[in-house]
Amino acid sequence: MLTVRNIYKSFAGKPALSGVSFDVKRGEIVALLGPSGSGKSTLLSIIAGLEVPDRGQVLWNKKNMAAVPAHRRLFGLMFQDYALFPHRDVFGNVAFGLQMHRKDKAEIAVRVNEVIRLVGLSGFEHRDVTTLSGGEQQRVALARALAPQPHLLMLDEPLGSLDRALRTRLLEDLAAILRQAGQTSLYVTHDQEEAYAIADRIVLLNAGRVAQVDRPEELYRHPASAFVARFLGLENVFAATVVRSAKRVWLETPLGKLPAPRAVLTGEAIVLLRPDAFQLGGKGPLKFKGRLLSKRFRGKMLRAKVLVGKTQLVIELPSAAELPRAGARVQLSFDPKKAIQVFPREE
Repeated sequence: MLTVRNIYKSFAGKPALSGVSFDVKRGEIVALLGPSGSGKSTLLSIIAGLEVPDRGQVLWNKKNMAAVPAHRRLFGLMFQDYALFPHRDVFGNVAFGLQMHRKDKAEIAVRVNEVIRLVGLSGFEHRDVTTLSGGEQQRVALARALAPQPHLLMLDEPLGSLDRALRTRLLEDLAAILRQAGQTSLYVTHDQEEAYAIADRIVLLNAGRVAQVDRPEELYRHPASAFVARFLGLENVFAATVVRSAKRVWLETPLGKLPAPRAVLTGEAIVLLRPDAFQLGGKGPLKFKGRLLSKRFRGKMLRAKVLVGKTQLVIELPSAAELPRAGARVQLSFDPKKAIQVFPREE
């Protein structure tokens, strides 16, 4: 098991990481997610042994790795730039790491054929890697990373250079391959859709700190802060004031008064209205009337923008929902227990 404990790192006096802690269990795929500049690459370099933290520890099975050089940690790295050797065929590329470990030729042949089969490239052993498609090259790079059976495989934006359609298709294959191999993995990405698709758990970083650690569905359903909600693409985030009387608590928002949980403290807050909690018509306990600004078909759902007063709401409806033309008046309803989340005004 990988344990990252209270890691700090600064460059020229500017903090890059501030007390980052999390773990990766054996056989688990953990996504390290965050915007550019959040500290993902720095953290990866520290885990790999390419950078030294100012404070904190990286442990593997409770052993402190501080004195273990990068090449002896038995951690594998796979980058966005696959860096395949053009003078070697597929077999030669996959065999490279095993040869560096001075494995027996027969043992190398068995392991190389095993991982080539695992990534779906049987029959490609003697193909020139420069003739392969981007997706096939990605599979060769993955096979090369898996061949030495690393304790931990770190993948740094491995699909970033591929087009969207190919990336979506290969992501499912990549997750299946890693799970079939039982490979403990740390997957670095800035794309939440990639993180949702591949990870057992997600570590979300913001400005060098851990914003939230959770399973993908829990992260999306229960963001821990306004930053997390916004980063995950939840746009209905508004400033609010919590008001408390003897009998009730409510939120003063740009959309008017909304009910608030009694546990929320009085004062300034941030409120999130979940886009998928709205219904057309008047079935829910609370209702808004507004004007439809736009609608867009997105496969399984319709994404629409509705102007309520002077405030724009984003709503998500099943693709079978029948929306009127843009400019028409619509009524929305929702259950506040499902739709409303409140965060402290911490940002």
